Amino acid sequence: MKRISIDISSCETVDDFYGILLSSLDAPDWHGRNLDALWDSITSDINNIMPPYCIDLSVGTNLSTSVAALLPRVKALFEEAREQEQIEVEFKVR
Repeated sequence: MKRISIDISSCETVDDFYGILLSSLDAPDWHGRNLDALWDSITSDINNIMPPYCIDLSVGTNLSTSVAALLPRVKALFEEAREQEQIEVEFKVR
């Protein structure tokens, strides 16, 4: 499984987070920045990085409230893709 290490400790907004995540997945420029678009991204072949992969997220200590609130939802999305769609993806926060 390919490990993709991402440092989001400098993210101030949700848009910053999506920008870093989508760039790491080599998503197309037109990719949406919301959970529905991320689901489509994980469960289809629109990115240049294809499963299996593990997103290994480093958050630091000063994560913004909005980004911190989004992370459990993103993790749940990855878990749902893994469990319901049998797509080999993981999302780890450290």
